[in-house]
Amino acid sequence: MPDNTVIRAKCLLFGDCTVGKTSLVQAFLSDGGDFPKNYNMTLGVDIETKLINVPDTNYSVELFLFDCSGKEFYRSLVLKMSSQPSLVLLMYDVTSEHSFKCITDLYNQIKGQHSEHLNGVLFANKTDLTARRIVSPKAGRDIAHSLGLQYFEGSAKDQHGVEEPFFFLVNEWFKTYTDKVHAMKLIT
Repeated sequence: MPDNTVIRAKCLLFGDCTVGKTSLVQAFLSDGGDFPKNYNMTLGVDIETKLINVPDTNYSVELFLFDCSGKEFYRSLVLKMSSQPSLVLLMYDVTSEHSFKCITDLYNQIKGQHSEHLNGVLFANKTDLTARRIVSPKAGRDIAHSLGLQYFEGSAKDQHGVEEPFFFLVNEWFKTYTDKVHAMKLIT
């Protein structure tokens, strides 16, 4: 076995406009050291990558992050460009009931393009805005559970809870990948 094996995963980040997808990606890529104060709204898809070591193994996952526009206008194009994901991170803003209500529809659109089980998380962003919070953690956990997603919450701005959903996804992808490799070895 080689010293270090890299496996790749395609992770879609989906959510309504202005929920903070780009801020979350930038905070994660900078290891919590950067929160963009100004940025341009994503048009279409922005793709970033990060190599993440899988603990207690000789494996790393090269995570391709597809930061997808939340604009309805781009939705069909984005879904075509980002077909066959390995993972999905759905996101909403805890101060926006509209962004929360979009989650089920977004998930169903992604699932409609993917026939196999899809590992995913639901991330509730902007928890730093406690006085403006509208969507409760219980409501977030309930919808995540109903969709078969793991629930996380935090604040890209405060760098709180940024890494956990990505590390969870990487570990889930690693398990899925190694299970498939093991199953293929049993067949041959």
